[in-house]
Amino acid sequence: MVLTCDVCGATIEGEPVIVEIDGAVLTLCQKCARKYTGVKGVKVIKGPTQVQSPQKSMTVTKYESRRGTTYRINKPKINVDKYEVVENYAELIKDARESLGMGRDILAKVIGIKESILKRIEDGQLIPDIELARKLEKVLGISLLRESEDVGTETQRSVGTALTLGDVVTLREKERNKQ
Repeated sequence: MVLTCDVCGATIEGEPVIVEIDGAVLTLCQKCARKYTGVKGVKVIKGPTQVQSPQKSMTVTKYESRRGTTYRINKPKINVDKYEVVENYAELIKDARESLGMGRDILAKVIGIKESILKRIEDGQLIPDIELARKLEKVLGISLLRESEDVGTETQRSVGTALTLGDVVTLREKERNKQ
């Protein structure tokens, strides 16, 4: 029998952690257990006494200032240059959302973005970044990322004919010098 996490839906490898949250008994994977153990109102019923630490190294930096002490957690970043979003991402996202019977507003709340941003993504006006694409993949059960074929090459953009602020400053300086 394959156990899956009640929070994230991932297959549980190793020993599951069984917790009680507000009267509901849930079976969690190690990753979700790290998030919820130690939180007020969460009781560990069965599982490892010490939840395994994350496999990726994280560093905590302490900053002290006049306002007090703050901490910043530095997680290792994924190599965003290695992946790119597929071309038909808009259709994939919209079709998957509709097949799940999920409204745009609900999906936006689940992944933590505004509904207007999700609409722009579904309309093909906005390409999601790698982290957002991963969230969408996880929630919708689709594949939006592929390994980039041309890693390290720069794309050339066509230069527009619109004026920039630098152009305006240059023009005004030329006018002043003529006078």
